[in-house]
Amino acid sequence: MKTILPLLLAALTAAAADVRLERVPEGGVQPQIVTTSDGTLHLVYLKGDPRGCDVRHCVKKNGSASWSTPRTINSIPGSAIAAGTIRGAQIAAGKDGSLHIVWNGVGDHKRNIPSPLLYTRSLDGGMSFEPQRDLRADTQALDGGASVAASAKGGVFVVWHGAPAGAEPGEINRRVYVLKSTDNGLTFTPPKIANADDPGVCACCSLRAFVAPSGELYTLYRAARSMSQRDIVLMTSHDGGTTFQHRDVGPWAINACPMSSASIISDGQHTRAAWEAEGKVFTALLDAKSDALAVSESNTRHPSLAVNSKGETLITWSIGTGWNKGGQLGWQVLDASGKPAAERGTRPGMPVWDFTAAYADGEIFAVLY
Repeated sequence: MKTILPLLLAALTAAAADVRLERVPEGGVQPQIVTTSDGTLHLVYLKGDPRGCDVRHCVKKNGSASWSTPRTINSIPGSAIAAGTIRGAQIAAGKDGSLHIVWNGVGDHKRNIPSPLLYTRSLDGGMSFEPQRDLRADTQALDGGASVAASAKGGVFVVWHGAPAGAEPGEINRRVYVLKSTDNGLTFTPPKIANADDPGVCACCSLRAFVAPSGELYTLYRAARSMSQRDIVLMTSHDGGTTFQHRDVGPWAINACPMSSASIISDGQHTRAAWEAEGKVFTALLDAKSDALAVSESNTRHPSLAVNSKGETLITWSIGTGWNKGGQLGWQVLDASGKPAAERGTRPGMPVWDFTAAYADGEIFAVLY
């Protein structure tokens, strides 16, 4: 995709979007938010020891000014990881308001205990969660964070990257795996390799899966076809996870793992993604071959997306964060046509191991960090 650098001073829109900033409840980190069909916001985040913390969940219903009392959803205490910023919980809303959550579990390499790929679901709107399950099967070398996507028809997809059992070490031997459920997460098929014809995945980068309203399964992941090639790849399935097509959307020649993440959202008509490349945050529509738009300056990562009732889009990101290092947060609003609007800003105070989550409450945007 051709890159278009946005104007730093965009033309004023008729009415600037309202963006408010708020901290994660309990001082937690790595927030992730989904909205169910009844308009309820569901928030998950991590709290506790960064190398053995808990996944917490709370909600905000229409008209509520605050989040509900948080509860722990992992059935084994301390079984989540905040260290590294890219192995925490991801959440998806599915059929009949069901919630589906995955996260990287805690392993012990010294004792040869692999990290599990943990999953739980709620069928009662978050009032209760099932005991966590390890879905890793016989794959090995779980590292960068997994993702989950769900549809209103009961389809659930758990996507991660790892290596086949017995594979030699090395990123070129890593594959993207997909588990599929057609019964709303009750059972899953065996792991399916989705990039067999295009091997190599950046070991410590997270990926992001999303089911569009039109039914396509989109996944963004960072390839590692060589030591110095770390392009963002868009993997698409038009047949419910049976076959997959790939195309590069974010080229980056760098001989290092950037420990990055990505974001995907739909406004009901179009599906938009945001990712990191060349140290900047880029965005583009996935259901059209639109040009990639750079919305941030350098040294930025971990984008998040939200769409408000006016069709505007909020993109948020982290600035200057790294291993055991906090930083700033930044944001940019796109108008309904996808062009940069006047509302743009930065703020210090990003905690260690944290990133932002963008969400919309009617016309109003919020940045949770």
